Amino acid sequence: MTVTRQDIDRARITEIGAREETAYRDRTRQSEALFDRARQSLPLGVASSFQAYDPYPLFMGDARGSRIWDADGNEYIDFDMAFGVLAAGHSHPLLAEALQRRVANGTCYTFPVEDGVALAEEIRERFGADLVRFSNSGTESTMDAVRVARGYTGREKIIKFEGGYHGHHDDVLVSIQPPRDAMGPDDSPATVPASAGIPRSRIAETVIAPFNQPHVLEAILQAHSGEIAAIIVEPVQFNIGVVPPEPGFLERVRELATEHGAVLIFDEVKTGVVLAWGGAYEHFGIKPDLFCLAKSIGGGIPIGAFGGRREVMASIETLEGTPSQRVDATRGVGTGMEKSTLSGGATRVAHLGTFNGNPLSMTAGLVTLRQILTKDAYPRLHAMADRLTAGCQAIIDEHGLPGYAINVGPKGCVMFTPERVTNYRNLVGLDSELWAASFFYLANRGILLPPGPDDQWTLSVQHTDADIDRYLEVFGDFARELTAS
Repeated sequence: MTVTRQDIDRARITEIGAREETAYRDRTRQSEALFDRARQSLPLGVASSFQAYDPYPLFMGDARGSRIWDADGNEYIDFDMAFGVLAAGHSHPLLAEALQRRVANGTCYTFPVEDGVALAEEIRERFGADLVRFSNSGTESTMDAVRVARGYTGREKIIKFEGGYHGHHDDVLVSIQPPRDAMGPDDSPATVPASAGIPRSRIAETVIAPFNQPHVLEAILQAHSGEIAAIIVEPVQFNIGVVPPEPGFLERVRELATEHGAVLIFDEVKTGVVLAWGGAYEHFGIKPDLFCLAKSIGGGIPIGAFGGRREVMASIETLEGTPSQRVDATRGVGTGMEKSTLSGGATRVAHLGTFNGNPLSMTAGLVTLRQILTKDAYPRLHAMADRLTAGCQAIIDEHGLPGYAINVGPKGCVMFTPERVTNYRNLVGLDSELWAASFFYLANRGILLPPGPDDQWTLSVQHTDADIDRYLEVFGDFARELTAS
């Protein structure tokens, strides 16, 4: 029998959720013991707060291809893929072989290596960039890109979009998922810190705009005329499920950045080489001034990168002319300032790091991009993702579940919300209890998803059609049991 969305029994959700959490505990005793031990040494018992969830996270011990095994030996088809790090899959044979050779010959020199040059050349070709620099994470990449934009323009403020996540440095750790009573009016969102320990002075330099509302962005830019150094945006918002840009939105953001002399930064840490060979730049046909990469470009090895237009990136080499001259030359809109308020007499933007461009990361990146995530890989990735989304949507429709399935390229999710989400303000009615029941139900049957109702799955080149079939089979079983009369 097909039920309507209003007919789902809350008691049934609670019952299934409790049963599946108990089964989770029963089959993961070693993870529980390791968690109890970890809590004596690590806050929350984990190395990153993103890894923490109730009742305790799975501790992992091995992974190959699309499979991962926990400390108790339970096998899962991994659709988490390390929060999108592993578009190459786990331990790809080409990468494993290359890294064995690299480890035998040294993993850190603090001197440049040829693989770093070749990897920069590969990224330049894919993303239409003039210059590239390496870092060690997505957080570092966005932090460095913001500093370069400020140095280039001589301005202090940046704009980020409500609901977007750009790493955990102070400038962007704001208005990620702010409390509803603190986020301010629709046309002038408040800047709400997402962590204790962020100075008020940093909060004051970050202006918030709503995603997918270009008219509001335009008004905000007008209100801060001559003040905005950069607009940083995820081309697809992946911090609140999967929220693609509305038609024309990114095009208008590009136009407004140009009109107001602001550096447009695409945070492609999650889109990057997962979405397409040339990332969001290729997929949407919009070219930013700077882009930020990490996650899947390293095949599982820590790495980050940022790059873009020569005029902007050259700020790392020298700051020539006044900020207004630099903006005039490339944007047509000047700042009106006689000198940089940020440089303090410095002639270049600092970009530093002992591990930047280390041999291990450079080899991993080069093999991942040139031998694994090649142009030929993407049609199959997209086809599998589209089939998974279509299959989930068919199950949702058949059983009347309150939600919808969505993907952009090889990243997607089921959103248990009554309406489609287009920005953080209309992310309402997210059914966390229903999500939790589904998470544990699927995990207990070997389907591992990211541990969060607003996160998304990632497919790798090592996933198979059989993996997709198994996901749909288990999700269908969950829907049938949930809605059985």
